[in-house]
Amino acid sequence: MNRLKVLCLNFALAGLAVIIVGCSGGMSGIVPLSAKIQNADRKLAEAEQLQFKGDTKEEKTTFDAEKKELYDDALRRYLEIIEAAPQGKYAQRAHFQVAEIYKKRYDWDSSVQHFQSIVDLSPTGYYASRAKSGIADIRKNRRIIQEKRRIYQNRRLLEDDESQTLAAKALYDVAKAYETIGNYPEAVENYEKLIAEFSEYKLTPQVQFQIGNIYFYRLHDYSNSGGWGAFVKVIEAYPESFEAREAETLLKKSSRTLTQIAQEMELIESYKNKKAFDYRDTGRYVPSTELWKMGYSDHAVQAYQEVARGWEKMRNYTFAIAAYDKLVEYISHRKFAVADALFQTGVLYQKNGELERAIDAYHRLFEKAPESTWRAEAVYNQAVCFQSIREFNEAYRGFKAYMSLGDDGKYYREAEQRVRQFELDQDGDGYKFYKEQEAGTSDQDADDFPGAQQPAASGM
Repeated sequence: MNRLKVLCLNFALAGLAVIIVGCSGGMSGIVPLSAKIQNADRKLAEAEQLQFKGDTKEEKTTFDAEKKELYDDALRRYLEIIEAAPQGKYAQRAHFQVAEIYKKRYDWDSSVQHFQSIVDLSPTGYYASRAKSGIADIRKNRRIIQEKRRIYQNRRLLEDDESQTLAAKALYDVAKAYETIGNYPEAVENYEKLIAEFSEYKLTPQVQFQIGNIYFYRLHDYSNSGGWGAFVKVIEAYPESFEAREAETLLKKSSRTLTQIAQEMELIESYKNKKAFDYRDTGRYVPSTELWKMGYSDHAVQAYQEVARGWEKMRNYTFAIAAYDKLVEYISHRKFAVADALFQTGVLYQKNGELERAIDAYHRLFEKAPESTWRAEAVYNQAVCFQSIREFNEAYRGFKAYMSLGDDGKYYREAEQRVRQFELDQDGDGYKFYKEQEAGTSDQDADDFPGAQQPAASGM
């Protein structure tokens, strides 16, 4: 009898497990969307921060496959968020990142589809404005590519000077259009075709220089087969040009910076407690105090900061953020350094136009280091970000919070001006400016206010 009871209990527990897993999809079903969007952003950051360090085609193929896998993972996570809450708080943000990933893959139709989904969800919001620009850029530049490629094909075989100039200019416009919408491999290919077919074209030194710029500042490829080699070609092929002098100066500065970054990375490796890192890599917890050789964690902090500053000099905010992320992860016991890293991360995201990720970085600073010397400036910066993404209630609270920290603050006057503007009620309807802005209503029309009933459509 007892055995029968145990058997029944086992079946009941198994059934309960099936119900739980079936309803929630395992533990992932209870993960809040706020955590899911952060996980998706983190996976996207991993893809963006992956650095190509080889020089051969085989190495590049392996690198591209690894990068694609990370983007696939991020894409899947964003699509899950959209499916779970198609009209939720994070839907527009997820749609936007999906559209951007499809742009990187040159899947323009899918990109436009997700941009349009944003517009359909909120025609006047922050993301809607960016989505409309994204759609317009894609359509405009695809049209340019089609039209200019036709001119190039029709004119390139004609030998008169006018036809050759028109063909070269058309090919340049094709490459520029690809560059504008972020298809950098196609842009480089068409720029290189322009140089090969129209070597006498007046813009060829500038074109070769631009190829280097794409590799350095868009693809973050500093290899001999990428950016470095492209700038060397400017110097060798056009030694008397302005671009050659610019390339020479740029390579000298870049050489110093990249060498310093490499040296600092070597130092970081020498400071590590290899056994502790290996143990940690197995998934086991290791305190950050034990990850470094005795007395070397402060040296590691300085090295990571130098690496981040070096990448910032290279205008590579993605890799700079990666260095700060590693500092936060691996040297978490150095609270002041962690606070500085989180603040600098927020600033870099803000510079790069990734405002919601900047907001998240500042929020992490408030959570991890509420007494940080960067706190006041972070409060102000976060409020600016909130205003830029049209979350005016949060922006108002942020500027008020900054003012409450004291009138000797660096941005006190600017915050005071913004608060004064936000508190205006120009149409006298009882709703302050920031409330009207949040609701998308007008502060110039007393009949247009948050919650106002729109006149019913006539049946006639």
